[in-house]
Formats: sequence, C-alpha cells, structure tokens
Amino acid sequence: MKHIYCIFISLCMTLFIWSCKDSEEIAPASLTINKNELSFTGYRSTLAVKVDATRRWSAVASEYWITISPDNYPGINESFIANVAVTVSDNATGQPREGHVTFFLQDEEVITLTVKQSIQDEGERPDEEFPITWANLQWAASYLIKPGEYFEAGSKVFADGITNAVDSETGEDITCDIGYSLADTDPSGEGWTWISCPFNADWGNDFYYQGRIENLPAGTYFYNFRFRNGSGPYKYAGTDGLWDGEVNINGKFEVKEEEEEQEEYASIEDYSQLSISWAILGDWTAKNPILQGEQFETGAQVFIEGLTDLGTGTANKHVTCEIGYSTTNSDPSGAGWTWHSCHWNGQWGNNHYYQGKTPEISTPGTYYYTFRFRIDEGTYAYAGTDGLWNGTSSTYKTFQVTM
Repeated sequence: MKHIYCIFISLCMTLFIWSCKDSEEIAPASLTINKNELSFTGYRSTLAVKVDATRRWSAVASEYWITISPDNYPGINESFIANVAVTVSDNATGQPREGHVTFFLQDEEVITLTVKQSIQDEGERPDEEFPITWANLQWAASYLIKPGEYFEAGSKVFADGITNAVDSETGEDITCDIGYSLADTDPSGEGWTWISCPFNADWGNDFYYQGRIENLPAGTYFYNFRFRNGSGPYKYAGTDGLWDGEVNINGKFEVKEEEEEQEEYASIEDYSQLSISWAILGDWTAKNPILQGEQFETGAQVFIEGLTDLGTGTANKHVTCEIGYSTTNSDPSGAGWTWHSCHWNGQWGNNHYYQGKTPEISTPGTYYYTFRFRIDEGTYAYAGTDGLWNGTSSTYKTFQVTM
C-alpha cells in the first residue's frame, strides 16, 4: 500500500511539473517592431522592419504608394520575428510625402510605423534592377508624307526580366516617347520634341510601341524613340539597337507637297491598265476580342504590278482601301457590309500595307471582316486569308466584341 501511495505522489509531482512547463511556454500576447519610422528617397525602394509577435498579426498601409510583404502572419503562442519588406513607389508629386503602416494583433490595433518619402534627387537615383539593353526603330508607315498628314512609326524594346518574362497588355512600367528634330543630333540633347506613345503589343521577347508625329510643315526631319523603366534613365533606339550615332542612328522622314510626292509614280502613264492581282488579310490586330464600345483595328496587303513593286515607299492617291465588317458570313461585295476608309501604312516588300479601324461597335457578338481595294473608280478587289477572297479557300477573318 505504501508503495502504491509513493507512485501516486510521484505521478502527481510529474504532472505538476509538466503543467508548469506548458504554462511557461505560452507567451503573453504581444507585438513589437524594431523601428518606429522609415525614411525613403524619392525613388521606388524597399526597407525592412522586424516584427516580433506572439500571436496572429496583420498590417495595413494608409497610402496607395506603400506596399507591405508579408502583410500578415499566423501566431504560434511564442515569440517569432518576421522580416517585413516595406516598399514605396516613385514619388512623382514634387513634394515630400508621409504615410503609415498600422499593425493589428488579433484584429486589435497595437502600433503604427511612420513612412516618409522625400522628393526625387538625381544623386540618389538607384541602379536599375531590370535595365533596358536593346531598342530599335522597327517600322515606319512612310518616310514621305504630305503637309497635314501624320508620320507614324514603331519601335521595339528589350529589358531582361520584363519584356521576356511576362505576357503584357500594358507594357508594365516601361514608357515610351517618339521624338523628332530638324538636326541629326544626339537624341538625349537639346532640339528634340517628344510625344508620348502607347504600348501596342507584346512581340516575342520584346515590347512594341507605336507613335505619331503631326502638324509638321514641309521639311526633312529626324526621328527616334526613347524608353525608360519606371523612373530609370532614358534609353534611345537606333536603326538596329541602342543609338550610338555611328552604326545605330536616328531615322529620317520628309514632309513634301503632293505634287512632289506623286513624282515618285511618274513612270505610270495609264492607271486604267493596272489591276489588283493579289491582296491578303494581315496577321496583326491591335486587340481581339475588343470590348463593347471599342474599335477593331487591323491591316492588309495589296499587290499591283507596276505600282506597289516600284518600291517608292509612298502612298498613291489613285488607290483606295476600305475595311469592312458584317454580322453575317456573306459575299463582301453584297449587302450587309459596313465600309470605312483606311490609310496607307507602308511599303512591305513588293506590296503596300494599309491599316484600318472600324467605328466603335456597341453590340456584342462575332463579326466578319475583310478589306477591299480599287484603282480610281474601278472594280473593288477583296482581300482574303490566302489571296483575293473567293469564299472557300480564301475567306474572311473574325473578331469578337464582348461586354
């Protein structure tokens, strides 16, 4: 009996010790941070704060330009330190700004971190994480335009880790401008006028941008594109890589009166003897599907022996192009089609390339489209998917309009 009693006492003492040990391991609820304030330069950057908490916590930023990662963490009833990254975006306001991050412990506000950001100072500009290492002058609609017309061109850019890493619809943080000058000088210098360009497409490992220059008087002009990633330095495109003024140089175009332009086709004596023998719908579209209320934009090529194969790189006023669309899969020369004029876009080998837009389309659904061409008042010829439209092996293409 005495032996059993001793075992009972020993067991109770053991349970008591274990109980004390468990209660000592459950730390009281707490959250502390190792800094009360973070100060940033005017450029996008990240600083860390250590969060020591014993329970579940979360963090909320007061301003859109502040992000936190991680912004929450599960509790494990004992002290655990998490390194929290606080990131601010570029400060383009021209004024210092301030915000804060509020930390919650089990949904109860316990502490606030102040976040301050100064104005941008070129001496503090950080090195680029994803630098732009290549850009070129990819395409121009025409190197000869009339006064009152616009010059249109495009450029591609490459930034490792961005252009080759995401399928973008926005261009991410890479922005683009098209610029022109009367002198063939360094585009980073004075004498250049710059105009913002929209992102056009994700093109393989590159991003493609397209821009226009309008309202120029007659003369010879030089043009270029410049790119920057966020607030990074501008990089300038050349004819086959970043501009260096020797191998990769500025582009060039002219603005001339119509009489001068048509001298390019002086060898054509009788337009009535020409005929449209081939036309095809292009592979490029600005966007497909489009949203309700948007315009659909695409292009087509045409071949006219004795005209487009002259390689003049200029439009011809005797050739008309229109883009057409319909809700029915019918002969485009018949009823039910809506047609809109297209502009000449460029020389493409022995062909001429035209680009057109439909009007804004408000009704969702599937639409058929094609292009038609004619010389002066002659008969229209219709483009298909594999040459002139025939309704069987060479037909239309389609686009979608969604809500």
